[in-house]
Amino acid sequence: MSHLFTQMGYHGWVILIDEKELMGRLGKKARLNAYRNMANFLLPEKCPESTFSLFALSASYAEDVIEGKHEYENLEAIYPDEPEPARTVLDLLSKAPQLLPLTREEINEVLCKIQDFHGKAYEWTPNLSVTSLTESTQSGGYLLRTKIRAAIEFLDQLYQYGKAGKTTINELGEETFTEDVPSIEDFE
Repeated sequence: MSHLFTQMGYHGWVILIDEKELMGRLGKKARLNAYRNMANFLLPEKCPESTFSLFALSASYAEDVIEGKHEYENLEAIYPDEPEPARTVLDLLSKAPQLLPLTREEINEVLCKIQDFHGKAYEWTPNLSVTSLTESTQSGGYLLRTKIRAAIEFLDQLYQYGKAGKTTINELGEETFTEDVPSIEDFE
């Protein structure tokens, strides 16, 4: 497959596999086989030429699954004569670098870009302060993806109804704050 990409003029192929921690829910033998399959993407001698693979796992995978489910011991019990390449993959996963959490400034930057994209997509100018947009995402939890969803929902409400919670957008597209929050009955 990577040969096809190079023939098309690309330098290669990047494969991103997200939420790989879900393999921790598999049975013991299935997990070990998953590690063996991962070797085809992680180990240079097995990976196709001009292919780069990246696996995203939760930060607790090594502790919760590799240590918690005794993967090295399972490997010795199930594949005593063939621990490779699963052992090497387990070693790589155990030593994998962790991404640092985003700073408040980085999160605010993402939220501001979402506001800008939302405005361009719907041809309007929300003119919200960073503080207002950040406050609108507090109920979304600490994960960036839930903050993004909350910001989009907030912007959608402001665009569609002119109101969202305690924030109202006036005719000029500037924010004002009101005390009365619309209830579901107001929209029926």
